[in-house]
Amino acid sequence: MLTFKESFNEVVEAKLKLPKGEKVSKEITKLGKNKDITAVITSKFNLYIDGVKLDKYKDQAGAEKAVKEFIKLMGA
Repeated sequence: MLTFKESFNEVVEAKLKLPKGEKVSKEITKLGKNKDITAVITSKFNLYIDGVKLDKYKDQAGAEKAVKEFIKLMGA
């Protein structure tokens, strides 16, 4: 059985294509121990990690907090 980390890493990575009306609000690069994780927060407060949409947040601060929690959860 795959762990959460293994299953997340199996997702095929493609260049991030945002839906209409969304723009990149903040891009956080070089996250994790190996500095190989990239997080993007959009103008509608959607959080994408390595091109995969994780969730929608009420504000930018909530999304930034979620990035830190995700990195801690992944052990990266």
